[in-house]
Amino acid sequence: MQLEMPDTILAIDPTSRGFAFAVLEAPAFLVDWGERIVPARSGSLLRKVDELLSRYEPALLVTEDLAVPGARRRKRASTEIRSIELLALKRGLSAERISRLTVIDAFAPAKSKFEVALRLADIFPTLAERLPRKRKAWTTEDARMNIFDALGFAAAAMDRSGIAGR
Repeated sequence: MQLEMPDTILAIDPTSRGFAFAVLEAPAFLVDWGERIVPARSGSLLRKVDELLSRYEPALLVTEDLAVPGARRRKRASTEIRSIELLALKRGLSAERISRLTVIDAFAPAKSKFEVALRLADIFPTLAERLPRKRKAWTTEDARMNIFDALGFAAAAMDRSGIAGR
């Protein structure tokens, strides 16, 4: 009898300091998460992403869809996402883009990123202690929120693809 390998999704969310990531296995098991600090213009971002691709051997790479109206990311993030997707495609992986609105609709319709993070912390209690405080309008976003962004992209992609239901 041969065991079937679980479907694995790796989501990457570029940040100003590097990137955040989340790794999910079907049906909804959080394998790993974190941040990788990458010096700007060092060229090591793709190397660190490649290390994650080698380690987890995902069936799908997920990134944010910046082509949708209302996407508010800098040009650098768009360039990094394209480079990450090309790396995945060179390795024979599927790549999918998920909009932030899709994540909000899936986990906290008509709510905020913080409400999505709260819902994800309920689904994945391991991350509950990493949940940052709710952001005030005059404060910058806590860097830990990027992990929840990456997890939201992965979970929405898993939900949308039907992998979780297999």
